[in-house]
Amino acid sequence: MSDDHDLRSRLERLASFAGDPDEQGLDRVAARRHRRLRRRRGAVATAAVLAVLAVGVPLISRGLDGDSASVTASESAPPAGEPAEVPRVVEVRCEPTGIVVPVASVRPQRDGLHIRVVNHLPVATVVEVESSGWSSGEITVQPALSQLRQPVPPGELTIGCVINGEVQRRRVELVDPAGYYTEPELACDEAEVETLTDLPVDPAANSIIAAARQALRTHLVDGDVVGPPRGYPGQRLSDPTADPMVQVVRDGDVVAFAHVRGNDGAVEPPWTTVADAEVCNSALATASTTTTAAG
Repeated sequence: MSDDHDLRSRLERLASFAGDPDEQGLDRVAARRHRRLRRRRGAVATAAVLAVLAVGVPLISRGLDGDSASVTASESAPPAGEPAEVPRVVEVRCEPTGIVVPVASVRPQRDGLHIRVVNHLPVATVVEVESSGWSSGEITVQPALSQLRQPVPPGELTIGCVINGEVQRRRVELVDPAGYYTEPELACDEAEVETLTDLPVDPAANSIIAAARQALRTHLVDGDVVGPPRGYPGQRLSDPTADPMVQVVRDGDVVAFAHVRGNDGAVEPPWTTVADAEVCNSALATASTTTTAAG
């Protein structure tokens, strides 16, 4: 008991010199030990946090400055609120159960709207594209896959195909963020435009350009260029349309549009008629003067 008493006295004296708060005897020692333990735990936790940050900062720096950072799915996805990119091709599936167009919007390319038609029917079917002031006419597509191109103006349009004897249609919005399309127009005011009708193509021609040149021969001069209307920069005359048409360019200006037809108004060759042509009066006058001078 004496030894225990001496040990207790010594401990109390040691504790009295430690500068702890006003605690008594062994209670002060126990409190101090508790504080030291709590400080050690806090130090360990702080060290752990600093270690994580020390490792994370180089990784973040490499992710911002270098090419070695891995990209997660969430990083590759568009930010919240940013619209997904509009596709450059619209797919149309003609199936026995109905027409399927998976997208609501599509954008054109330099030569117009690109359409991927998947005909799951056992026989050929008809596809048609229409919008305000535009129609592709009836385009026959065989079973399996067909690629179509249409110089249809931007805006709301419908795409349809015949299924079980019925035309089924879906609406699609054609948006043109690149500004590819420009409405074809003559280089003269409307008041200066003269319309010519039923100009014969004799002999009939399989080339629409040759047909237009033949029908407009008395109105053309050397250097006139006959080709497709340039609604789209890469527009082509081979694109199916319900209104086959060419334009005449003179010295960089569009001076005439010619709407060409085949037998009985067909929209396929052989071309026999320019059903109507809108021509700038100035072009007619120039052609007339040139013809007279040449004679």
